[in-house]
Amino acid sequence: MEDMKNKFAEMKAEIEQLRDEVKLKAHLGKADAKDELEKLEKQWDSFLVNYKPLTDEIEQTADNTVTALGIAAEELKKGYERIRKLF
Repeated sequence: MEDMKNKFAEMKAEIEQLRDEVKLKAHLGKADAKDELEKLEKQWDSFLVNYKPLTDEIEQTADNTVTALGIAAEELKKGYERIRKLF
């Protein structure tokens, strides 16, 4: 289960880095990116609400919850990457 915690920690760090990069670029640029970023920020907030409790109790969490968080993380990552490509 420690591997699963590490995987999610790495995924979170990668998304966080993409998020910071996109926020800076959106601040400097395109309105389309700003609109997309606003949508992603809501998803990011929801992701963080679920991230901490899940990683704290990953051993007791059902597989489907882990899978759902993984899917949410991948969607966020793809969204931030999509915005990054706009610049």
